[in-house]
Amino acid sequence: MDSNNVTNLEKLLPLADKYGLAYIVSLVLVFIVFGFIRDIRRGKWVPRELLDRAEEDRDRLQAILDKERSDFMAPTLQVLQ
Repeated sequence: MDSNNVTNLEKLLPLADKYGLAYIVSLVLVFIVFGFIRDIRRGKWVPRELLDRAEEDRDRLQAILDKERSDFMAPTLQVLQ
């Protein structure tokens, strides 16, 4: 261990004595879990192939929706012209 790790450990040990080691470890794990959840919600943990497939599906469905919308609105546009 280098001196930096020993110094950090010396700072944490009084907290473990005062509050209990289980509370300190659980608090650290809660922060880690919240970090993972935040990364998942932001899309940092999504595999690239799944993201590409979702974007392709979205583009395909948007094209279908645009075609249906133009077919549906064609009579209205003819009346207005």
